Amino acid sequence: MSSYLKTIFLFAGTAILSACGSNAVTPEPGEYQQTVKITTLDFPGIEGDAKAQMIEQMEGLSSGPASKFCMDVEQGANQWKEAASQMAGALGGNCDTIRDQGSANTLDLEMLCKGTARGDVTVKMTGTARSDGYDSNMSFDMMDPGTKENAKLAMDIGANRVGDCAE
Repeated sequence: MSSYLKTIFLFAGTAILSACGSNAVTPEPGEYQQTVKITTLDFPGIEGDAKAQMIEQMEGLSSGPASKFCMDVEQGANQWKEAASQMAGALGGNCDTIRDQGSANTLDLEMLCKGTARGDVTVKMTGTARSDGYDSNMSFDMMDPGTKENAKLAMDIGANRVGDCAE
């Protein structure tokens, strides 16, 4: 799997997590287990067995034992607005927020990241937080600047509280 896709997955959990917080119903502090289900993988030249293998690797990378993380009280509502800068850092481009209609416990965000290694990337994130986790969807639409070929990636990302954080 390319380092570019690994970067997207590492960012995805962080961005979704950072979108959950404030005084509304939000995930409680604790240890969480993330799950990822690829719903769309449409990359030029990746079909059949290669596509199935890539989906399996991507889901395994993002949903296995290593996908546990600790959320503390400090992760609050202000982090909603940090998603664009986190995305820019992960993708290596300049991201601007096109739409941000989320609330304290919902995520509804669209960004356009220009100048990434994959050209311009449109990122859409939607989801809902609950006291013991969150459920969300994240999609990426990309156009390779060299070949002008389009690629799409979408995933359902969730997390459930599994206990207290280790001290």
